[in-house]
Amino acid sequence: MARSVSETYLAAQQSLNKTPYFKLLFKHGETTVDLSSDNSTYGNRLILIDHVEEVYNDYATIVFRNKDRDIPNLLGYWIEIGYGYVTGAGKEYLGDGTNEPAPPRIWVKHQQTVSAGGKLWELLELEGMWTLLRETLIRLGSPPLYTASYTEDTIYDIIGYILGEIDPAMTLEALAEDDGIINSLQPQFDINAQPFEYADALIYRLLNMTASYLKPLDEMRWEIKYPQSDDAIDLTYYSAQAPYFHEYIERRNVLIPNHIYVFGNAGEDGLWASYITGEAEDASEVASYADIIKVILAGSLTQQADVDARASALLARAKFEQLAGRMVAPHDGRVELYDNISILDSRGF
Repeated sequence: MARSVSETYLAAQQSLNKTPYFKLLFKHGETTVDLSSDNSTYGNRLILIDHVEEVYNDYATIVFRNKDRDIPNLLGYWIEIGYGYVTGAGKEYLGDGTNEPAPPRIWVKHQQTVSAGGKLWELLELEGMWTLLRETLIRLGSPPLYTASYTEDTIYDIIGYILGEIDPAMTLEALAEDDGIINSLQPQFDINAQPFEYADALIYRLLNMTASYLKPLDEMRWEIKYPQSDDAIDLTYYSAQAPYFHEYIERRNVLIPNHIYVFGNAGEDGLWASYITGEAEDASEVASYADIIKVILAGSLTQQADVDARASALLARAKFEQLAGRMVAPHDGRVELYDNISILDSRGF
C-alpha cells in the first residue's frame, strides 16, 4: 500500500515549479544532529541523496557541503529520511505525522571527507535494516552453542522471535496479509544447528517456506507482505498526464523453474521409506519452452497438504520474480516496496 500523503503534499509534488524540502535528523541515543535543508545552524548543505530500497537490501549515499568543517562524526547515527516539499500548508515531509510513514531506518556506516579544488564535502554511506540482520548472530538458545529448536510455533512467530533478539525495539506488525502458510505451518526449525547463523539467513530460510516477503518500515518495524497478481492498483503513472513517467522498460522472462517437486516425510531414520510428494507447475510456461524442474527436500513435512502448499508457494515466488522492469519518473514520496504500480503508456497510439 502506497504511503498516505496530504493533498497539499501531492499538489506540490506534481507541480512544475516544486521546491523540495528534506528533514534530515541524525540520531544516536539522546543526541540529534539536524542537517535539514532549512537548519539555522548549518544552512542547506545538501548536495546529493542517492537512496535505494530493494527486496532484501536498502542503502543510501548522502553528500553535504562542509566548507566550515563543522559537520561532526556521525558514525553509528541513524536517520529516517523525511522527503518533502514546501507546500501551501508549509514544509511537509514523510514522517511528519500527516504524511506517513517515513522510509525505513538506515545507519551511517562510513563517513568520508572529500577535499579537492573548490570542494570540501562530507560523504555519508548508510545501510538499512537488512544489513543489520546480515551482521547479527542469533543467540536464542543457551551458550556456548546457542541452539534453539521449534516444532510448535508458526513461521510468523519464529520470525518475530528472531527480530526481537536483534533489538527489543524491533517489532513485527500484526499479520494483515496471510498466504495460508506463514501463520499456520509449524515447521521443524533449528537455529544454530551448524553454528553460528545470522539473522538474515534464518529469516530467508523461513520465508522460503512461504509465498510471503518481509518489508522494513520506519521506527524499527517490519511487516509481512503477500503480493498477488490481482492486488488492487496502488499508484498509476502516465506518459501524457500527471503523475508522469519519463521512461519505462519492461523485460519479460521465461519462467525458470516452471515445475516444482517437494518431497516430504523423510521418517525418523531419514531413509525416505514412505515419502510424500507435492507438485506444482505452470503448464503454459512448460509448453512455451521446456519442463524445467526444481526438486526440494522437506523431510520434516509429514502432511500432504503441507508439501502441496510448499510447492505452490515456491512456484508463486518464482512467478513474482519473473517480470523485471525499470521506470524513471519524478520523485514520488508515496511509493513503497511491493506497491502494485500501473503504467499507462499512450506512446505509439
